[in-house]
Amino acid sequence: MLKRALLCTAAFLFAGSVGFAAPQAASSAAKSWPGYVTDSKCAMNAKARTDAACVKKCVDGGDKLVLYDTMNHKVYQLDPQSAVTDHEAHHVRIYGTMDGDTIHVTSVKMIGAAKPAAKPAS
Repeated sequence: MLKRALLCTAAFLFAGSVGFAAPQAASSAAKSWPGYVTDSKCAMNAKARTDAACVKKCVDGGDKLVLYDTMNHKVYQLDPQSAVTDHEAHHVRIYGTMDGDTIHVTSVKMIGAAKPAAKPAS
């Protein structure tokens, strides 16, 4: 009888722990972050992070590409680097999952510049 009670208790605790694990799994769901793809050295410099030639030079020199998040003013590592290599100094939205300060990139979408206002007809 005691053995059966212990097994039932263990099963109940296991089932309860699965319920607590589910919300944590949902927090690692895909999200998106807006910002500039730049190099790790120039990320905090507003002029340098948008200078494609400067970013390319630093990356060729060994720096990693990162995302400077314009909403939170944070720098995130990007993995894999190959997902963002054509977007140096571009304003983008990165889609993926977060692990610490690294975004595991699933896709990248360019954020267009604001269109100029239409001229009034004269």
